[in-house]
Amino acid sequence: MGKLLKIILPKTAFVNRKEQKMKTKLKLAIVSAMLLGTAGITVPAYAATDTATMAVSTAVSMSCTIAAGAMTFASYDPTATADNDATATITSTCTAGGAAIITMGQGGRTQSGSTDAIPLRAMYNGSEGAPEDLLYHLYSDSAGGTVWGNTDATGKAITADGTAQDFTAYGRIPKNQTVSSGSFSDSVLVTLTY
Repeated sequence: MGKLLKIILPKTAFVNRKEQKMKTKLKLAIVSAMLLGTAGITVPAYAATDTATMAVSTAVSMSCTIAAGAMTFASYDPTATADNDATATITSTCTAGGAAIITMGQGGRTQSGSTDAIPLRAMYNGSEGAPEDLLYHLYSDSAGGTVWGNTDATGKAITADGTAQDFTAYGRIPKNQTVSSGSFSDSVLVTLTY
């Protein structure tokens, strides 16, 4: 029985070593297959390339905004020897390079003979008793200068620079008008056409 054991022990040791080599080879084969499989997924092989050009475009449309400040005259004295002048600021913002024109309507209390080209404007006193009008004029370059009307020819032509641009409206109440004391007012539609 002792001899039999001696013969079996070396054979078992040989089988274990052979099994270990087989297991190691099998593990290496599995790991290699996994690496090759993942390499095929993450690194695609391309055979050729081609190109195309994508056109990118848009159109910039002309856009504008306008705001008109109030024109507030100092108290009018019918006996004064000088006209009563005031100013207001008109602010427009338009797309750079665009052309526009600012026009001013005739107001709410126009006088007989008034036209869009030559507005005859008046402020109105609506207090009890006989209502009265106080004549005034609006100009685009200076008080008493170029009448600011409601036509292309009498409007203020502008070329936009993309920023807020201020323009001065000049107003004048002519001297020596006979009116009663009280509050006079009017409103004028300011239009920006582009």
